[in-house]
Amino acid sequence: MRRNFALLIFLFSVSLAFAGDYWNVDPGGTTMKFLSMSVSPRAAAIAGAGVAAPAGISEVSRNPLATSTIREASIGINEVLFPESVGANLTSIYFGLPLTKVNVSAGLEFLGYREIEGRDEDGFETGSYGAFSWAWQLGVANKKSLFNWALSLRMASQTIEDETSLAILGDVGGSFAVNRFFSFGATLTNVGYASPYMTESETPPTALQAGIAAVIPILSIFDFMLYADAYRRADTESQWLFGGELSYKSTLVLRSGYSLRPDTESGLSAGIGICFDLFSVDYAYQSRPAIKGNHLLSLTVRF
Repeated sequence: MRRNFALLIFLFSVSLAFAGDYWNVDPGGTTMKFLSMSVSPRAAAIAGAGVAAPAGISEVSRNPLATSTIREASIGINEVLFPESVGANLTSIYFGLPLTKVNVSAGLEFLGYREIEGRDEDGFETGSYGAFSWAWQLGVANKKSLFNWALSLRMASQTIEDETSLAILGDVGGSFAVNRFFSFGATLTNVGYASPYMTESETPPTALQAGIAAVIPILSIFDFMLYADAYRRADTESQWLFGGELSYKSTLVLRSGYSLRPDTESGLSAGIGICFDLFSVDYAYQSRPAIKGNHLLSLTVRF
């Protein structure tokens, strides 16, 4: 019964991902797009794939199912380092706590820009202005099992000069482990309401992602993980995300991925993770031709 129910949810979610009549926002027409940007080095290194098999609490701001992975109290920070030409920084702080029957999580993130140069319709400089965004969230999920479920509630804000848009959004996710070698899952993220900005209506970056994950043990000391996901945001075409990880005794992890994005930027990514008893460190690089790539760092402490 559980297996049939999980399969039904998965197939329904995948069908929505390709239902063109549902995703009718003009290309680039969503607001607060930073809420769909990878902030976890692990997720970024595998090109955003692996929605069915999150590896830790650092992914919780983009994948609600990451809350189900919590085993002990954890706190950490992600930092996205943009190139000089972008002039911005994105910081997210996350916290996870296992309770008796469920796990809970919380997150806070801030995106800040340097002064932005303003110009009129003729291209002449008019002065500079500021812009920033922030979001906080709370999440709950069952403890990791064959069938996992997760929910998140998020409040976000984006300010450009003197105008601000607010949003109240939610995430939902489910995954099913067929066995210890194979699992599948899906998430629906950033569903909700965004207030108008400068009298113009705004649409949040609602996205649906569904994927499969496979684990291949090698010589009892290595695990090779493969991921393949389909992703669709309300204002984009369908995207295909592929990633892989090679783990040595769950201590050292090498990662790589490729994103196939027909309407934006396809590209390679790679990264590394090192896990100790009480903390873990992760790094990733995303090749983004338009902005010359992102570097991502994270530190998670368990206690």
